[in-house]
Amino acid sequence: MKKTKTTKLGAKRASAPIAIKPAAIKSPDKAPVKAPAKIAAKKRTAATTTSSRESDLLRHEIAAFRTQLSKHMAPVTTGSLDEVDALRRVLNDLMEARMNNVIRDLVTIRTSAANAGGEARRIADQMDALLADLGAMKFEAERLEHVDPLIHAVSREVSNASFPDGIIMETLRPGFHTSRGIVVAKALVMVNRRS
Repeated sequence: MKKTKTTKLGAKRASAPIAIKPAAIKSPDKAPVKAPAKIAAKKRTAATTTSSRESDLLRHEIAAFRTQLSKHMAPVTTGSLDEVDALRRVLNDLMEARMNNVIRDLVTIRTSAANAGGEARRIADQMDALLADLGAMKFEAERLEHVDPLIHAVSREVSNASFPDGIIMETLRPGFHTSRGIVVAKALVMVNRRS
């Protein structure tokens, strides 16, 4: 019979200290449990990387859009140039419609600030500057002009026998239009009604 050597492996293992890493701890449902330090670090980096992810996404979308445009531009023919011009017009119209909605919202905020008075009046002045930067032009109705329902909205009426009927007596709130002449906010006016 051959003699076999036996060693006490269990004794060696029991005497060595066991190091458990926090990331390696498993919960009863076998899903790994993350260490609190890693969670805190992840939260800190998540806030800083969100804006970079958004800008990366925007760059990716622009690159994809350029690729689509270059596909249309590859064969330079009259038909493809017409398609690109049509696409450009559609994009310009969409951007203008979106900008007009933004301008309308800003005019509403500006009107609320102007009506509040006091310190809010300064905010209304800042909104006027912002609207001008966005290309919105302020206009006021001229006194003694006839009411034009396309650009004026009647807010109040007065009765003055010395002026004709339907004449603007005062501008209560200025109106705004785009550089292309699209009225985004009508001017509120006070009108003379003789009867």
